[in-house]
Amino acid sequence: MGQTSAEAKREVEQTRAHLGETIEALQLRARRNLDVKTQLRENRAVQIVLGGLTFGVAALVVIMLRARRRRSAAEQLVRKLKLNDLRERLGDFRDDARAWATAQRRIVKASGKSKVEVQTKEGIARRLLISAAEAALTALATGYARRLVSGASTPHERGHAAVSKKR
Repeated sequence: MGQTSAEAKREVEQTRAHLGETIEALQLRARRNLDVKTQLRENRAVQIVLGGLTFGVAALVVIMLRARRRRSAAEQLVRKLKLNDLRERLGDFRDDARAWATAQRRIVKASGKSKVEVQTKEGIARRLLISAAEAALTALATGYARRLVSGASTPHERGHAAVSKKR
């Protein structure tokens, strides 16, 4: 009926030991479940997902590289020179010139000066600016075209290319 204190102590110690083992087993299981390396080694679903992601990223890189290589030399030149932006700026310049011409006509009307004198100055200035812009664009395009054709981007590389062609 009555337990002795020694028996009670022994039961408490056994229970503690059993609980300690259970806690250690749970901790080990939790570490294993949360360990990435273990999951990669043992879990097929994680392996398949990571393999799929790796394959997808590699495929995107290949597609982007092929698309870049498909561009013609003319398209690459347009991109390098930013000709589309330049066209927009010239269009804006043309609109500004038209607005300026309209304002000059109004001023001429109000002041009574001759229209021919104002239009001649206006036409000459516009033609000069457009010619200068076209000349600058042509010079830039020629330089980049030469660089694309020669395949060298710096004078140092061109010197090496000339030496290798002599051999």
